[in-house]
Amino acid sequence: MGILVPAYGSVALALLSVLILPLAAIGALWGLLAFDKALGMPATLGIILLCSIVIKNSILMVDFIQDRRREGQGALESALGSIRLRYRPILMTAFGTIAGMLPIALQQAVGLERLSPLAVSAIGELLLGTLLSLFYLPLFYVWVAGRGGK
Repeated sequence: MGILVPAYGSVALALLSVLILPLAAIGALWGLLAFDKALGMPATLGIILLCSIVIKNSILMVDFIQDRRREGQGALESALGSIRLRYRPILMTAFGTIAGMLPIALQQAVGLERLSPLAVSAIGELLLGTLLSLFYLPLFYVWVAGRGGK
């Protein structure tokens, strides 16, 4: 977050980018509950590894919103335009990673059965984190911009 504050010029926008991580962690925990897996070291490692994809998506969304704001658009218009522009690459990244993790999660990958909790937590985190970030991040941005933030 220390790098995001100077890049955005605002603490609120840096917090906004990091705010999505707890939402993604909820998805990882739901995935572990749905597949009846323990929250052990592999699952925790999966949560930590996939936080980078979720935070990358949120940073890109905020950056695209900021670019549109610099062009003179309002907060709501720039947020909606950024969603239209970025939702497909974000979903392609998430679903590609999920497709790669499915054999491990279903314990079909020979020799990787012990890493099933890692894959399950990663799939849950990507599913919920991506969908919630596409919805809540622009919503939070409009809220922050309406309160006098950048």
